[in-house]
Amino acid sequence: MRSAVRHTAAVRRALRAAAADLPAGTDAVTVGVSGGGDSLALVAAACAEGFGVRAVVVDHGLQPGSAAVAARAAATCRDLGAEAEVVAVTVDGPGEGPARDARYRALGRAARGPLAVGHTADDDAEGVLLGLARGSGTTSLAGLAPVTVDHPAVAAGATLLWRPLLRVTREQTYGSCAELGLDPWRDPHNASPDVLRSRLRHEVMPLLREVLGEAVGANLARSARLLREDDDALRALTPTPGPGPLPVATLAGLPAALRRRTVRAWLRGRAGALTAAHLGAVDALVADWHGQGPVSVPWPSTMDAARRADLRLVVARRDADLVLDEQPRKRHV
Repeated sequence: MRSAVRHTAAVRRALRAAAADLPAGTDAVTVGVSGGGDSLALVAAACAEGFGVRAVVVDHGLQPGSAAVAARAAATCRDLGAEAEVVAVTVDGPGEGPARDARYRALGRAARGPLAVGHTADDDAEGVLLGLARGSGTTSLAGLAPVTVDHPAVAAGATLLWRPLLRVTREQTYGSCAELGLDPWRDPHNASPDVLRSRLRHEVMPLLREVLGEAVGANLARSARLLREDDDALRALTPTPGPGPLPVATLAGLPAALRRRTVRAWLRGRAGALTAAHLGAVDALVADWHGQGPVSVPWPSTMDAARRADLRLVVARRDADLVLDEQPRKRHV
């Protein structure tokens, strides 16, 4: 009998252990549900472990029949013992990013207390490979945080984001669904060759398992967890800059990793998405200063188009400080 429910037992053990990360006395959670195997296994385990579960199914409206898929997922959650509702959203723009943003904003608004999502060890493994391909640093390579408050869903209303299934695999969550007689929805986007993560999941990971062995996914996920610990330690060592000019003296004695983190923290919310090239050029204003001019950085996404057209946002070295400034764009006649 034990072998007949081994995947379900593994999911429940993982959730029980992860509950230690929640604030003391937490007995109810909101769960973001797609209808797939990960989120259904999470709802089933949370209900079985005695949590009061409120499942929120987001209907993105991007595929024919999406409303029926969402209603079916909500009904399954109710059968498992959870409250459930469907929330429809409007996605502004193509691609995964706008859909993800709309989903997490809706989940955050609907959440009562902690919001749980069904990310697994496979998501961590895939994230490491994507980060390596982009040439990213420790923060992008680090695994998903089991608990975080630095997230759009929290900004929208959830008290925190909880990922209790990071120690189990997708095989185990879908295996749990099979053991419980659940029929998860299989999103066609997850098998689409047009989606990078899908190709990674269905083409790259099987090849890596063939070449490097079946444990490669678990090993990548372990690397992600270790990098998360390193990233947390570096974050704790990074000075917290104020909103005004950033004194060069604050940066000059720091190792490069901490200098760049301090600059990124200083620019967060005041500039747009920064690349390694941006951070390297700003870092050179401190570590390789030879009188060079200011460094252009992206405007925040909320900046109006007129300002983008007429002015550029720059980081300059002025006196003994780094300052964020606006400069007229050069006009070529």
